Amino acid sequence: MKYKKFVIKNYKGITDEIVINLEKNSLIPIIGINESGKTTILQAIFAFDKVNDHLNNGSHLRDTKNLYSVKGKAPKVTAIIHIVQEEYDKILKSMISNQHFSEHKFHLEKYKDFQIENKTLEITRNFHTSGYEILDEFFNDRRLNNILSYQIVKKMPYIFYFDDFRDSIDDTIKIEKTEDGTVPSWLSIIEELFKQTDDGYSVFDLKNHEDRAKRTVLSKVKKKLNKTLTKEWQNFRLDEVDALNIDIRHIEEGGNEYIKLEVIETDSNDDEHFFYIRDRSKGFYWFFNFVMKLEFNPKSIGPEENNSIYLLDEPGSYLHASAQSKLAKKLRQLSKANKVIYCTHSHYLLNPDIIPISSIRIAEKNKDGQVRLLSINDYKGDIRDRKSAFQPILDSLQINPMIIDLSEDQILITEGIYDYYCFELFKGNNTFKVLPGVGADSLRFYISFMILGQKDYRVLWDNDDEGRKAKKKATDFFGELEAENFSLLSKNKGNTILQDMFDGGELKMLKDELGITTKTSFEKVILALYFYEKKDEIISKMPKSQLNFEEIFKELDFSEK
Repeated sequence: MKYKKFVIKNYKGITDEIVINLEKNSLIPIIGINESGKTTILQAIFAFDKVNDHLNNGSHLRDTKNLYSVKGKAPKVTAIIHIVQEEYDKILKSMISNQHFSEHKFHLEKYKDFQIENKTLEITRNFHTSGYEILDEFFNDRRLNNILSYQIVKKMPYIFYFDDFRDSIDDTIKIEKTEDGTVPSWLSIIEELFKQTDDGYSVFDLKNHEDRAKRTVLSKVKKKLNKTLTKEWQNFRLDEVDALNIDIRHIEEGGNEYIKLEVIETDSNDDEHFFYIRDRSKGFYWFFNFVMKLEFNPKSIGPEENNSIYLLDEPGSYLHASAQSKLAKKLRQLSKANKVIYCTHSHYLLNPDIIPISSIRIAEKNKDGQVRLLSINDYKGDIRDRKSAFQPILDSLQINPMIIDLSEDQILITEGIYDYYCFELFKGNNTFKVLPGVGADSLRFYISFMILGQKDYRVLWDNDDEGRKAKKKATDFFGELEAENFSLLSKNKGNTILQDMFDGGELKMLKDELGITTKTSFEKVILALYFYEKKDEIISKMPKSQLNFEEIFKELDFSEK
């Protein structure tokens, strides 16, 4: 079973439906200015699973009512899940044979006739009642519908939430199941740690072990824990410590038993000092939280197909720049077997070489204060406004010239991001770096920086009215000598825009190769090609388009400078 989509409605600032489609993208970064509703979207998804009710300090369950709707409609989150008949039958059979549901046995028997259609069920959680409902007329008993829905949800992959450290890590974890037999979140992670150490180990068996046997078990578990943490620590490198040392102990007090976790640090005199995890830096606190939930996921069904959902609110805010870059790679890797949704203001977590720009979503509040979630192509904000939600993307693409690598001496400045994609796709062995602007009129600032940095640069505008006007303004401003670096696209062919560089037949072939069957804009086709794994193979089938780009590169002729 796995989650396919979430549909959020009337939850906090969300009125109109927001759909999170996990089938199209397993990695979804959400950007937006402060208070745009990014966190609300994460909290709504997290709130769907009742198992999480006691986590996140309960903030996802407080004030769920939509304050922008006077009608007081119930806040709801619907999950569209993939489930096959065998999985449904197994859950129902288990319920019928479970004494806990004995009073419902007769009515549950009737549900055995239900047939899963299209391997899909829609389950909604209503936050007025806190209950569940399968959206199908077959399930007409509201109470049983809620009970069955919850049993299905309990079998679904975990939904993890990483916020600004409100999901506290208890240094002392009580070894006790809840009334319904569920293992609490952090205890379930510790139990998974025990099982990954040895299939025969369980945190619940510690009290039954003789003291020496118990110490042996704990020693092996501690070794497994520290080996795992140290491996990931080397990847993130938060400080100069080479290895981590976490102590794990079993304590019995007042008839209860606990697992106790402490950080051990050794000073220059080889003296050991013990600290609670909550006493360490925020960067370490986040790291420990992240790695424990990542590596010791109790609902893991195997390395190839896990499908857990990881919700991260400003991940790595307390990590330095290089650690955030490594985190971006980690999130991309994690999304290959799971679903990852994260909010960020950091351009290090939007690196276009790691994170496909097409997967980015923008959260915004409309004039009525209602939260919306838009794709880049649907967003209408002003990309040139530095307060815009787009700013992290601009920074991640290194559009801010102040962070251009000064070792790059040959730079081609283009009007926009899609020019960047096209020239990067077709530049072949050319070594110049492409710097995209944000429109024809935006390039004067970039030219100033090129002059300041004494760069070998070229500026290329579309050969249309806007491009010609922008080139003339730049020429008038910088003078004829500097204007030798300025060019129009295919200056000998009259009006020409980027799309004209592509042969019509090859463009049709390109769409077919990418599996694009609907009417799609040129920009979206180029975006799909840029992030396609076999793009070089497709480009090799476009000799006419390649030739057109080669002619542009000859006209630019960096070799003359």
